[in-house]
Amino acid sequence: MHPSPTDERERDRMIAALFAAGHGVWDWNLRERAAWYSPSLRALIGHDQASFPDRFETFAGALHPEDVGRVHGAIASHLQGQGGFDLEFRMRTGDGGWKWVRARGSATFENGQAVRMTGTLTEWPLSAARDRLAMSASDRLASALEDQARASRELEKARADLLRQNDELRRARSAAEAATRSKTMFLANMSHEIRTPMNAIVLSIPLLLDEAIGTDERRTHGEAIRRSSEHLGMLINDVLDLSKIEAGGMAAEVVPVDPLLVIADCLAVARPLASKRRLELHAAVSGPVPAVIHSDPHRLRQILMNLLSNAIKFTEHGGVTVRVDLVRTPAPPREEPTEGEVTPAPIRLRVLVSDTGIGIEPAQMRRIFQPFAQGDESTTRRFGGTGLGLAISRRLARMLGGDITVRSEPGRGTTFAVEVGTGPIDGTPMVESLPSDLGVRGTIEPGESGQPLRVLLAEDGEDNQRLLTHHLSRAGMHVTVAANGREAVDLALASRRRGRPFDMVLMDMQMPELDGYEATAQLRTEGWKGPIVALTAHAMAGDRERCLTAGCDEYLSKPIDRDRLLDLVRRMVS
Repeated sequence: MHPSPTDERERDRMIAALFAAGHGVWDWNLRERAAWYSPSLRALIGHDQASFPDRFETFAGALHPEDVGRVHGAIASHLQGQGGFDLEFRMRTGDGGWKWVRARGSATFENGQAVRMTGTLTEWPLSAARDRLAMSASDRLASALEDQARASRELEKARADLLRQNDELRRARSAAEAATRSKTMFLANMSHEIRTPMNAIVLSIPLLLDEAIGTDERRTHGEAIRRSSEHLGMLINDVLDLSKIEAGGMAAEVVPVDPLLVIADCLAVARPLASKRRLELHAAVSGPVPAVIHSDPHRLRQILMNLLSNAIKFTEHGGVTVRVDLVRTPAPPREEPTEGEVTPAPIRLRVLVSDTGIGIEPAQMRRIFQPFAQGDESTTRRFGGTGLGLAISRRLARMLGGDITVRSEPGRGTTFAVEVGTGPIDGTPMVESLPSDLGVRGTIEPGESGQPLRVLLAEDGEDNQRLLTHHLSRAGMHVTVAANGREAVDLALASRRRGRPFDMVLMDMQMPELDGYEATAQLRTEGWKGPIVALTAHAMAGDRERCLTAGCDEYLSKPIDRDRLLDLVRRMVS
């Protein structure tokens, strides 16, 4: 039997009144197994029509598992006429949580049989509060123990943090003390290395000027001044290079380069040194090597000259052998690597420099790559040197994608192996022999016209003008001097207009009126094609690059070594 329209209106008014009072309404037709839930009931527990449809099973399925038995039992008792229905329990909400509600209802009976049950549903916060208050003593104890355990963990973490901070402070203090000791040692070594040659120079100059002393003795004092000056120049260059490397201010200028030509050039420089000590100097290529690699020729030459000079210096009998080959195997782990080093290249050119000299004791093997370190103090006193060369060479080799390693037998000799990355060599021609040494030292071959090479020297210092002119003229060149950059530009362009341009321009970079940078840039703008070599006292990071950017072809830093100057002139005009 369905309700009449009047009954429907009455029910709607009753539902509206109950909703206003915060109640939801439910109606179960037990005879037809149908159910109806008011919108206010769904809103109470956070559902909509889709998630809470009008079915009896919907209500039963929303009950908390712990409350299902109580609710079903209470409903069954009421339907059997054994008391009213008034019960608090939990129902699942639309967001997946649980909510305490109170349900009250009554059944309609026909012929002693329940045919319908209707009731209300309201929120029941008192039950939730009861749950919180009903926490058992064991639960509270468990919570307290958990809090204690959490506090213990936090305390242990704080203790570990404190220990770690103390350890970091100890390491920082040790590092600071080591840095202080290193700085003190550096200054002490620098003082010694500077004062020793300066003492020789200061004491030799009065004797050199004393006309009462014979020519041979004066020559001896002049040689002492030369050696001490070379030592000071080497010291300054090494210290500047080391400071640039450690400050991260030195970068490799990677260009295509003929490695065997660089090696042959170094051998040509080293051969007179070996001959002077009556030593043999041999070189060979052990297997095919690329005719061209991608590297920094200036730094490669610097490394090889250091190794060759050391080999000759520490060898009294026998000789020095240089072997060149190609390495394709993975590089072994580096000893004492530093942060930010270039990763070893997969393919590397290797140059082995072997001597029959004094060798290195095993205890001294590791420290020879430390700044200001040699085999021992007696080595420094006997052979001289700053102890910076190997430290710089290893770092340069690593900057070029390689390394330097050493093996030695005291009393029998030492072999240093330097490797540098080749860059891509696919399709590169391979060669198996070194070119012949590059000419004869001391003189410069005439130009194409058969006349002496014509060199324009742009230099504002009178002493430097006189000395450079002397050395260049002694080597067979005709030298024209310009006292500033403006005069250098005018003389160079005038020589070109006459049809006899200078074969080379040696350009001091700091001059009055127009400095070397501007003078070089103007010459290049005017189409000057001849070689220009920068001469400068600036030797810090970026100075060489600045000279090359201005248009110079090469760079020499002061003080200028005569042999190095002549070597460079010969290479540039050949």
